[in-house]
Amino acid sequence: MNVSEIVQKEEERHQLVRLGMIPRVQDAIDMLKARCQHTAFDDWDKNSILRFFYGTVVQYSTFIAREKTTYKTLKRVMFRKSSDLLLSFRKRETALIDREMKTGSQLTVAFHISDLIYELIYASFCDTPQTFESPYETCSFFSRELKQHYPLYIYKYIELLEQGDNSLWEVTCLYLQQLSYYVVSQYSGTFDTIGYLDIIRDETWSKAYDVLRRRIVEKEGNVPSFGSGKDFRNYMIKTCRFLAENLHKKYAKKEYALDDLLAGLQNDGEIEVEDDSLQFDIEAPAETEHIENDAQALEIDTENPYEVAYTVSIILLNKEHALHRPLVQGMEEKVELLINRAVHDMSYQEIVAASYNGSPDDDDDIRRAVAKARKDYERIRKKLMERLLELIAKKTVTFGNINRCIK
Repeated sequence: MNVSEIVQKEEERHQLVRLGMIPRVQDAIDMLKARCQHTAFDDWDKNSILRFFYGTVVQYSTFIAREKTTYKTLKRVMFRKSSDLLLSFRKRETALIDREMKTGSQLTVAFHISDLIYELIYASFCDTPQTFESPYETCSFFSRELKQHYPLYIYKYIELLEQGDNSLWEVTCLYLQQLSYYVVSQYSGTFDTIGYLDIIRDETWSKAYDVLRRRIVEKEGNVPSFGSGKDFRNYMIKTCRFLAENLHKKYAKKEYALDDLLAGLQNDGEIEVEDDSLQFDIEAPAETEHIENDAQALEIDTENPYEVAYTVSIILLNKEHALHRPLVQGMEEKVELLINRAVHDMSYQEIVAASYNGSPDDDDDIRRAVAKARKDYERIRKKLMERLLELIAKKTVTFGNINRCIK
């Protein structure tokens, strides 16, 4: 047997120099040969050489017993080995949660190393009275422990996210990146802000991550529950869709102001999409694939003022819409006030002046007219939302139907 080659490969595989088990590879080879100068290695098999090497030259069991509870480098090396072991598990099976979430070939949730689970396993490694004669016995211990925790299922995945598991939040961030890019690409043809498409895509990703973390970890707003990986994927598709539309409105100057004002969410011209008033409810499992294939087919959440206001804005900006006439009937003049204020960014003074065909002579008249315009503006927003809810109740209008009516 080529002793030098065996020792070299052991160092590459188990990082013996980095861990301080041997000073240098050549030193370890020289020590091994010196201790066996009267032995013909050609008569030994590889396992015999390794047992002698780890027992007499490295003194592996003594090193592990002495260092495992305090040596941080050893803990980091075993973390990497544990991660590699999980990837080898993944090659043998495709876990349920990965199939349901459609993580793709480059990403896994089910077999991703968890910081919190690893801490439990390493604590068990430190507490066990078992002796370890070689790195292979150590890896075997970690392999057994990992099999007790993996693959992850949805309930365990969410539980670890709730506990702030950094490693799983990292892989979740990557998953949300590919999911948000997918959602935005599906609707890029409906956006007239093509020049901002990359910005919309990247901001959708970062905001989706922030929304999920606030819901899961901080328990803010409408905290979701997930019965499967499909529920999780569907929830995040819907979230990304809302965020992408909000960002589209931000960059489509004519549209976003009206939506902001209708929703009553003023924040320097930008909707605070992560506000607690936004509720991203999970669709029924039977509708999951339908939503993914056509994310426009989302029912209006009548309890969510943002969704109602957004739908009102769509109808107001499209006079050919089937619901435009019944929505504004009898309020045409006040609707014009709303559009002038929101879309054309006219001040109340300018709106009043236009109605007088110039500047009125009496300052008191204009002050009263401006005050009335302000009140009318607030009343018309509320009235339009109430009327749309009445129309929805009568016609059972869906968000998807409304979108497909837009010319």
